Amino acid sequence: MSGDHHLTAPAEERFNLTRLGAIPVALLGAGVLCLAISVIWGYFEPQRFAFSWLVGFMFVFTISAGMLFWTLLHHALDADWSVVVRRILETGCNLFVPWIPLLFLPVLALAPQLYTWWTIDPAKDHLLHVKSPMLNHGTFWVFTAACFAFFAFFSWLMRHYSVRQDTDGNPGHSITMRKWSCAGLILFALMITFSGIFWVMALDYHWFSTMWGVYIFAGTAGSAMATLILITNALTFSGYLKGVVSPEHNHIMGKLQLAFTIFWAYIAFSQYMLYYYANIPEETIFFHNRNLGGWYYYSILLVFGRFFFPFLLLLTQPAKKNPLRICFATGWIVVMHFMDLYWMIIPQYQVNVQAAVRGLEGRFILDVITVLGMVLVLTFVFLRRLPRASLFPLRDPRLYESVTLVN
Repeated sequence: MSGDHHLTAPAEERFNLTRLGAIPVALLGAGVLCLAISVIWGYFEPQRFAFSWLVGFMFVFTISAGMLFWTLLHHALDADWSVVVRRILETGCNLFVPWIPLLFLPVLALAPQLYTWWTIDPAKDHLLHVKSPMLNHGTFWVFTAACFAFFAFFSWLMRHYSVRQDTDGNPGHSITMRKWSCAGLILFALMITFSGIFWVMALDYHWFSTMWGVYIFAGTAGSAMATLILITNALTFSGYLKGVVSPEHNHIMGKLQLAFTIFWAYIAFSQYMLYYYANIPEETIFFHNRNLGGWYYYSILLVFGRFFFPFLLLLTQPAKKNPLRICFATGWIVVMHFMDLYWMIIPQYQVNVQAAVRGLEGRFILDVITVLGMVLVLTFVFLRRLPRASLFPLRDPRLYESVTLVN
């Protein structure tokens, strides 16, 4: 609900990139350096590099895709509270034009290093033969193209109409975005599901999970909301969005963050429980490999670090409204999202090279350097694009309700 007191429309506010001085260039330089080190390392260990690159790519992909999800959901539900933070979401998901698809190119080039089914003749493997209508080169390429086309088009479309409304104030743009968003959410569900299947679950074509798409989605939406909270509070701390974003917005975002923390735990536990009590070897192999050696302790860490700790941090109302506390909690969730993706992907590397699944290995630094490089480069792009429009939709019909939010 919103207050009824009088409020003048907030003036246009743009992000001043020059205030950061040389920081953006430093971020770009550090990011390029990290990626260069990663690529040089990959020259000597191409298969290990392929898995590290996939972890880094899935990290930035899921966060940016999650920002598109929240943008589409905002319009589909005709929400008012999220108007003032929507421009951040639009800029974040707009990284699909064209940077995130470009980051996927090494995955395509190194597909034979990642996916064992890539070089196997389906006629010589019955299981692969049964799955071959989906697990084949043609379907993989077509889906990948369709996936990036969807994310790029809808990311561009949502930002295009939003910025256009800033200029002409036409409320019809809100209706247009709502119509597109309703269709977009359906397509989003399909794309995020099949991206998780083709790019991650297919690392082991023997294993399958009917809950995998929902599991990927839970991490995607939760990590994107965490990133939104961090960026929004960083801007308010820097003096932006004063009188526009309030502790009430943090409160709502914190409640959504808590909800998706619980949702992630529910899906993760349900997936594990179903395989545990069925106890079918070809189905339990995924969890078996992640409960041997050091991976056992890593899995325990993930349970407590990805759910119990942030759950307790976000449980109370003051924790959600306090900028420092909510930023600490959401920063932790972003790190644990990376650890979750690492847990999904890296154990399969050890299986592929027929190494003992004994836990974390000395190449963890490669994974950190790779994801850090991608994050720094995309942060530079994000900062360069943020000043191109107002930090919030100036003439959205629901702006008043968003600014005067009380919940």
